Amino acid sequence: MATNQITTNANASTNDSFPFPIHRNPITDDYDVSREVLGRGINGTVFKCTHRQTGQKCAVKILQYAREARQEVILHRRACENCQYIVQLLEIYENYRGTVLYFYIVMECMEGGELFARILQRSERPYTERDAARYIRMIVEAVYHLHSMDIAHRDLKPENLLLADASNDAILKLGDFGFAKEGNNELMPLLTPLYTPYYVAPEILSNSRYDKACDIWSMGVIMYILLCGYPPFSSQNDQLTLSPGMRDRIKAGDYEFPDNPWSNISQEAKLTIQRMLTVDPAQRITIGEIRACQWLNKLTSERSIDMNSIQDPETREQLQVAVASATDLQRRTDVDLGIQIQGPESSNVAIRAAERRQQENLNKHTHC
Repeated sequence: MATNQITTNANASTNDSFPFPIHRNPITDDYDVSREVLGRGINGTVFKCTHRQTGQKCAVKILQYAREARQEVILHRRACENCQYIVQLLEIYENYRGTVLYFYIVMECMEGGELFARILQRSERPYTERDAARYIRMIVEAVYHLHSMDIAHRDLKPENLLLADASNDAILKLGDFGFAKEGNNELMPLLTPLYTPYYVAPEILSNSRYDKACDIWSMGVIMYILLCGYPPFSSQNDQLTLSPGMRDRIKAGDYEFPDNPWSNISQEAKLTIQRMLTVDPAQRITIGEIRACQWLNKLTSERSIDMNSIQDPETREQLQVAVASATDLQRRTDVDLGIQIQGPESSNVAIRAAERRQQENLNKHTHC
C-alpha cells in the first residue's frame, strides 16, 4: 500500500454529516498499515494494521467513498453497538489518496479466522453437534440483534463468520455489512436479488420484493453445512455456480437428509433446519422463534459429526468458489444500494481454481 500518499484535504470535504465521530487526520499518524491482506469484502479490501502507541493488532477495511460505502459504515457502526457477536468497529478515518477519497474502517482483528477453516483444523478433539449448536447460537444472536433494528444482512455465509481467537471457546462474530439494508419499517422493503448461490432464499430468485426473512434461509443452509459438511442445494454444472436445476430445487425447497451422515444428528436439529428452509417466507420460522428453540437451548449431545465431505479438496473448492461469488451471473446492480457487483468468475478463488484445473489438464496431456 502506498500509505505515504495518504493525506487530508479540508477544501474537498464531502460535506456529509456522520452520526458519530470520524477522523480526518491521516490514518498513518495512528496506525502502521500492513500490506498483508486479511480478506476482501463486497466493497473493499481488509488489511492488517497495528496501533502505533499501544501495539494493538487491528484490521482496516478500505472503501472508496461512495453512497453505498457510507451506508455500510453507518450500518456497521450502529449494528456493532451492544452486540458482542458482531465484529466491532473501532475507528473511522476519511482520507485522500491523491484526489480520491477513501474510508479507512478500523476493526478488531479476528485472529481465529473463518469458521470453516477452524473446524477443518481441529485435531485435539472431535467436532460435535453440540459445537455446531454453539456456533449457530452465536449467529442467531447476531441476526436477532440486526433484525430487532430492522436491518437485513443479506450476505450470511461462512466467509463472513469469523472467530475472535484460535481457542475452542472463541466467540464467533458476523462481519461485512456491504449488502446490509435497513428496512425503515416497510413491508417487503428489498428488491435487488443479491446473493451467494448456495445461500440464496427462494423469494429472491423469484425477482419479487422480500424482507429480512432471507437471512433465516441463509442461516438454515449454514446450519445444514455445519452439521454434515456439504450444502443442501448444489449445482452439477461446473460452469455456473447456480444451474437451472439448482435454482428449481431451491425454489421448491427440494433437499434431503441422507441417512449417512444425518442418522447421527438429532431430530430437533433437522426440525429446526426444516423450519428455516421453509419456502414461503411468511411461514418461515422467525429469528425470535429460533432463539427460543429447544435445540439451541437444551442440546447436550456430544455425538461426533463426520466432516469428511468438507475436508475433501474438491468439495471444499466448490464451496469456496460459491462463497466467493457475490450475486448471480445475470445481475450486476443493487437497486437498493446502487452497488455495481462483480460475478463469481472474477473472484480470486475462482480464478485460482480455474488455473489449477488448467494446469492439471496440461499435466495429464503432457504425460500421455
